[in-house]
Amino acid sequence: MKIAAFAATLLLATAPLTAANAEAVSKAEIAKILSEQGYNVQEYDATKVYVDVAQYRIVVAVDGSDGDVSFLVWPGIQANEVGYQFLNKFNNEVKFGRAYIDRDGDVAIQMDRNSAGGVSSENIESDFDVFLLLIQKFLTDLESQAIA
Repeated sequence: MKIAAFAATLLLATAPLTAANAEAVSKAEIAKILSEQGYNVQEYDATKVYVDVAQYRIVVAVDGSDGDVSFLVWPGIQANEVGYQFLNKFNNEVKFGRAYIDRDGDVAIQMDRNSAGGVSSENIESDFDVFLLLIQKFLTDLESQAIA
C-alpha cells in the first residue's frame, strides 16, 4: 500500500514537468509549422496568419492570455443558401467546431483550441488537419442537403 501511495505521489509531483513540454504557441511558430507542412502561409496582423488551401483562405489566430488558437474560414456561402436548421444540425453533430452566420450574412466555420496547458507543434498540425476535415464535412453535408 505504501508503494502505491509513493508511486501516486511521484506521478503527481512530476505531472507539471510533462506539461512544460507544450507551451503557448506564437503566431510565428504556427506559420513555421504550417509552412513546413507545405501550406502557403501569409501575414495578416499581429495575432493572425492566412493559410491558403485549395480555394479557401483560412485564418489562424492566436488570442488571449493563454495563447488560444482559432481556425476560421468563410467558404463563400451566404446565409440564404443554408438555413438555420442545417446549421443547428451540423453544430449538434460536430462538437469540436461550429458553423454560423456572421454579421455580413456569410457562413463562417470555426474551431478553437484552448491552450491553457500549452500546445505542441503536433497539436497545431493535427488541429489544422481536423479543421480541413471539418470544412469538408460541412460542404459534403450541405451538398447532400441540396440533393435531397
